[in-house]
Amino acid sequence: MLIMPREELRAYWKRLRPYLMTSLAMFALGVVVGLVIVYRISGLADHFANTLGEFVKMFSGMPRWKLAAAIFANNALKTLAAILLGTALGILPAIFLLANGVALGVAFSLSLQTRGLWHSVFSIFPHGALELPAVFLGTSIGLMLGTQTMKQLIGRPAPPLRAEIAHGVKFYCTVIVPLLALAALVEVFVTASIVFPR
Repeated sequence: MLIMPREELRAYWKRLRPYLMTSLAMFALGVVVGLVIVYRISGLADHFANTLGEFVKMFSGMPRWKLAAAIFANNALKTLAAILLGTALGILPAIFLLANGVALGVAFSLSLQTRGLWHSVFSIFPHGALELPAVFLGTSIGLMLGTQTMKQLIGRPAPPLRAEIAHGVKFYCTVIVPLLALAALVEVFVTASIVFPR
């Protein structure tokens, strides 16, 4: 069964909390780097902006339900990869956090310059309030799995890795997947209506 019972969920959440703080710190570092890129390295900022623009074009013109499904699948697969590949000493979740922080910092800064504060905030906040916590929880699991792997490599006591992966996947199915699904729907049907009113 891939749904985590309530008591197990609470216990797992307590274990996850320190890694969640680390995820937030890494993401914040990425955002700062993104801001520095925009205001100090304009050529690199243009490259990031073009990359983001190309990514957006991939989804343009799709019906809303298909777009929501595509956004959900993209985020769900990347978050699951950050969890499972976290066993490689937590390197991938760390890179994932920094890269996404940089992308958000660049996108938000460029949006501020062209669209203003409130438009920029509302282009991120409605769905970001659901999507970002889901991503942070996923990377936190990946970082925890990386820590457990490292402990095993240096001979320190650690829970069996297979059991830890199973717990992480159960938490992913119970908490993260519903958050990402709701975030995708909000992004397509709420955020898009605010940012691009018809």
